[in-house]
Amino acid sequence: MQPVEMFFDYASPWAYLASEIRVRRLPGVPVTLRPIYLRGLESFSQGVPYSATKLAYIARDLSRCTEHEGVRFTPPPVFPINGLYALRAALLAEREGSLEALHPALFRAAWADARDISSKGVVSDVARQLGLGSVAAGLDDPWVKAELKARTDAAVALGIFGVPSFVVGGEVFWGHDRMDYVLRAASQA
Repeated sequence: MQPVEMFFDYASPWAYLASEIRVRRLPGVPVTLRPIYLRGLESFSQGVPYSATKLAYIARDLSRCTEHEGVRFTPPPVFPINGLYALRAALLAEREGSLEALHPALFRAAWADARDISSKGVVSDVARQLGLGSVAAGLDDPWVKAELKARTDAAVALGIFGVPSFVVGGEVFWGHDRMDYVLRAASQA
């Protein structure tokens, strides 16, 4: 299997869905998690780039998709979500080898438990509940701020324009509904 990179932001319900189903949709595929800041991408730099009609459709479609996949979903109390603190936490957890534990907890806090992860306090609380006090304490560290910007810029240079995005052998696949394509690409020698 070729390695797969999964680019995400905790602000994206579609990235949440992809994260929840990736193990069963990409069995045996090594997936490296790549946190990036959605608002650092051109199309989202000014906010949510959708009309009210499209947002209503997206909300209904998200409910259909999560129900179809058997993924617990509760609309967040605040939308759009700013995933900044959660992404910083992910980078800090990655640095200390605990990203696989923190990653699902942050997504579920936002999209299953309706906790406002735009809040530094909520993200700190999620990290502390997992015994990651150093992650909670480092959310404003200059290193993590610079690292998130650098990773977001690098993702843009790869051609990433939205999340979730997957990269296999330099090819970009966008959307939770492209995981079959990702699996096929990862399976090719």
